[in-house]
Amino acid sequence: MKSSLVKTDTCRAVYFNEYNKIVQISNREIDRKELFAWFEIEDVMGLLDGSLKLSDYVIKRTSNPLVFEIVKSKVDIKRRSKNNQLYKIERIDSPDIMISMKNDILSISCSDELKDKLELNEGQDITVAGKSHHVFFVTHKDRPDFLIQTITVPFSELLTTGKNVKVEYNKYNVSVYTQKYFDNYSWR
Repeated sequence: MKSSLVKTDTCRAVYFNEYNKIVQISNREIDRKELFAWFEIEDVMGLLDGSLKLSDYVIKRTSNPLVFEIVKSKVDIKRRSKNNQLYKIERIDSPDIMISMKNDILSISCSDELKDKLELNEGQDITVAGKSHHVFFVTHKDRPDFLIQTITVPFSELLTTGKNVKVEYNKYNVSVYTQKYFDNYSWR
């Protein structure tokens, strides 16, 4: 919704404060301290009839200093889902991170190739993407919503010695999910 440069019969004055919040909409110019811009009535009809909330919108100056536009004050992008947040670890060849289960011990380790490439030593503080720990989710087989156990492994341990964790659940009925920090993970 962009403002008009000139007032027409079908325009309304949209008044806004120093925080760019809309405070009033009028069909005429009122002697007020706030700034205002002229908008076509069809552009602001939702604000006038109450189908849109005034508090959800602000006035913003465009690249043309004489033209304003009404934009949403908050934009909520809901992109989080299990598809882009959780990665199911499957069996692949030549992984960076290997996860295996023998009896009731889950072993999480780094490949020798990755260790050689990173040249890390035990005891170093290691962060990856701003995080100091890698989280793994042990779930019922192919059910990321059925959480059995959460395993948190410091990157300093994962990338040097690896970690063994006792999991008390049938090893044939579990899957492991994680947020992906490395290129390849493998479940063996």
